[in-house]
Order: sequence, then structure tokens, then C-alpha cells
Amino acid sequence: MLTRRRLASLAACAAAASVPGLARAAAPRAERLIWAVNPAGEELAVVYRNGNAYDPMAMARLQLLFRDVHRNVVGPLPPLLVDILSVLQERWGYERPLVITSGYRTPQTNAAIEGAAPASLHLRGLAADVSLRGIPLTDFANAALWLSGRLGFMGIGLYRRFLHLDIGPQRSWTRLGL
Repeated sequence: MLTRRRLASLAACAAAASVPGLARAAAPRAERLIWAVNPAGEELAVVYRNGNAYDPMAMARLQLLFRDVHRNVVGPLPPLLVDILSVLQERWGYERPLVITSGYRTPQTNAAIEGAAPASLHLRGLAADVSLRGIPLTDFANAALWLSGRLGFMGIGLYRRFLHLDIGPQRSWTRLGL
């Protein structure tokens, strides 16, 4: 279980690693963490990876958090998507939870969402609509665009209340009216 004290410790290590000179003084941990809250109000802060080894129990808990809450159906959650979300959250020192608007979607839920693509990557668990509490969406989107440029993939869609992120081909769009 990840306590607030442990989360603060990991955040301090992540912050130190991002400041030139401090990285050598405070060796960063090989652990990856994520802190998120879903539309049902369920919150989870967890270390899900140590080095290259993913923790199966932590990943199962994250799958439950990213489930289709409208149908209460758990879907796939690729570790790569969690890694990308964690890297973006790390940019702000893990001080704020990711707010999940939508993770995995069943075909029924997807069909009920206005403007949802019929072949949405949410249907395969390859996408998440998220925001970072207290961070302007444009700042969050710029960080995602930078990361996408470094990785050479990622779909990024900026909407009025959330940022769509997926692990598909590199592309971006804006739909501020939705």
C-alpha cells in the first residue's frame, strides 16, 4: 500500500532527479508510480512498476480504476498507457491526482457518448481521457505533445474538460466545443 508519506518521498526523488546536479546527490528510485481518481470517486496511489517489472496486483487495481464505470466492466489496460500517464504526472511532482474522465469503454458506453469515434481506442483500453487537478489543460496538453514528439507516437486530443491520450499513431486535434 502506498501511503501519503511514501508518495511524498517518491515525489521528492522524482523532483530531485529532474533538477540538474540534484540527480547525482539524491539517486532516483527505479519505481514508477501513479495517483489517479475515477468518475466513481475511487482513488488509488500505487507503485506499479519497479525497474522493468510490473506489479501484477497493482496493475489489476489500476485496471479496476480505469474500468467502464457506467457498465462496471473491467477492460484491458496496457502498461505502456500507464507509463505515459505516470511520466506526464511526474512532470508536476506527483502532487496532484490524475482525474480519469474515461478509460476503457464497452461498445454500449461508447455508442452512448456524443462525438465518440465508432472505432475509439477506448474500446481496446488503449486510451484515457484525463486531466490533472489544478493544472491548465493547455499546459498538460503541451507536456503530452512534447512527450509524443520524443516517443514518435501518441494521439492527443484537447477537449474543454479533459485531454484524450492514447497509445496509437502520432496525431493531435482540438475539440473545445465538446
